[in-house]
Amino acid sequence: MGLFNANAPLLSDLNLLFQIAIFAFLAMGLLIVKLRRGPMKHGALMGIAVAFNTVSIVVVMMPSLLGFSDLSSMPFAHRALTVSAHTIIGGLVEILGIWLVGTWAFNHHKTEVCAKRRNVMRATIFLWLLELLLGIYVYIILYMPA
Repeated sequence: MGLFNANAPLLSDLNLLFQIAIFAFLAMGLLIVKLRRGPMKHGALMGIAVAFNTVSIVVVMMPSLLGFSDLSSMPFAHRALTVSAHTIIGGLVEILGIWLVGTWAFNHHKTEVCAKRRNVMRATIFLWLLELLLGIYVYIILYMPA
C-alpha cells in the first residue's frame, strides 16, 4: 500500500518523491549558475543528483522494469511503449549526467571546460525534466485506476 495510492507499492511512491527531490537538486544547481555562486557548488549539486539518480535506478527502477511483464507479453501496448520510452530517455539522461559530472570532476578548476559543455548541459536538463514527467505518467498508468 503506497502513500498516494493503495495500488502502488510504497517503494514506488517513495521513489517518485525521491525523483522530485533529485530534480530540485538540479534546479538549485541551475540557480547557483544563474546567480554566479560558483561552479564548485554547481558541480557538487549535479554530482549529488546524478549519484542519487544512479541509486534510484539500481535499487528501484531496474528491479521494477525486470518485473514488468507487459514488455515481453505485449511489447507494442501503450503501457509497454511508455515504459520503454521512459527507460530509454532515463538511460540517456543517466549516461549524460555521469559523463558531465565525470568531466567536471577531472577539470573542475577549468571553467572553460564546463562552458564548452553548456549546450549538452541544457539538453540534459531538458531530457531529465521530460524523463521525470514521463516517469510521473508511467506511475499514473501503472497504479492509478482507469
